[in-house]
Amino acid sequence: MKAKLAIATVSMLVVGLLVAGAASGAFVAIYRNALETTAQRSEVLKLSGKACSRGGGKTTLNITVGKLTEECAYKTPVVGQDLEIAATGQVNPVTPPAVAKKAFLALQLRAGGGAKLELRVFPGQKKAQIARITEEGIKFLAVKKNIVSLQAAKAVVLRLRAISGAGELAGTCKIGGYLGGELVVEAEDQACGELKGETTALAAGATNNGVGVVAGFAAIVVRTPVRF
Repeated sequence: MKAKLAIATVSMLVVGLLVAGAASGAFVAIYRNALETTAQRSEVLKLSGKACSRGGGKTTLNITVGKLTEECAYKTPVVGQDLEIAATGQVNPVTPPAVAKKAFLALQLRAGGGAKLELRVFPGQKKAQIARITEEGIKFLAVKKNIVSLQAAKAVVLRLRAISGAGELAGTCKIGGYLGGELVVEAEDQACGELKGETTALAAGATNNGVGVVAGFAAIVVRTPVRF
């Protein structure tokens, strides 16, 4: 309850600052979770996925994808529209090689009602994607290939940001996907305003069938823009 109240207070402050002036582009952290203890990991709850299991390493939340499941997602306590979520992720070496090749780590924003924005990172393919996923299917808004910094079974810091447009751009949003602090993929979504969900989440899976994927996540941070 205290966390939710704190988030709500920050959100009200941000709204007030927005009315006062122009956007600055700065972001402030409103939620941090190192995922180092059982209590910290218990704050992250299952959001979606048919056959998903979770466990804890010494400093990580581990996700295992089961049969007939493409993706398993777990939500943070933070809700909102214009946010940025970051986490350190890794495809565990115990993942079978054939599955690891197509496995992805993901972050989600505006999830809910069967829809979401998602950053998918494929370490085994050195590829990143930004997608808008709805009940009608998946639309890839941007794709970046041959990302040298991505290496199979190596940890990577992922970050996904979505910011709504204003004025003539109302109903659109700009989306950025970062790896290790570098913007590697970005898009402007004209239909972003149709997404009414507010859930933030992390996920792991593999295209078509993710059974066998094991991924570990650590150090979640959620930020909100500060406008003045």
